[in-house]
Amino acid sequence: MPSVLEEKDAIRELLAHYCFHFDNGEFDQWLNLFTDDGAFDLGARGRFQGRDALRNFLKVVPLTKGVPMIKHCVMNSIVSVDGDHATARSYVVVLRGGEALALSVAGRYEDQLTKQAGEWRFAERKAYLDMMNAW
Repeated sequence: MPSVLEEKDAIRELLAHYCFHFDNGEFDQWLNLFTDDGAFDLGARGRFQGRDALRNFLKVVPLTKGVPMIKHCVMNSIVSVDGDHATARSYVVVLRGGEALALSVAGRYEDQLTKQAGEWRFAERKAYLDMMNAW
């Protein structure tokens, strides 16, 4: 049985995989980070629950040569583990590329996580876009 520290490390890896898969346009792998009924909640920008809704969200992501021109930087994660359930709170900064590098978002994630078949998944990821430039 993994220790709490090992579980926290696995969860922090999940948080990093989210960024790498999304930013690299690896959308199938990104979808697999969520439970089947997992939700991505962007507040006023919409809530996307379940695989079909998450796939629809991906259709509106602006792509350049198949990838979003952004980089997510997640930091200051606070993780709490209770058996097969956990919570994580993190700061997120999103950089946008293009003609000039720009700060797009500074905000927070609040995550509800579930361990399924030995792997941590997002049951819900809520994004708070505290400071934001237009996309």
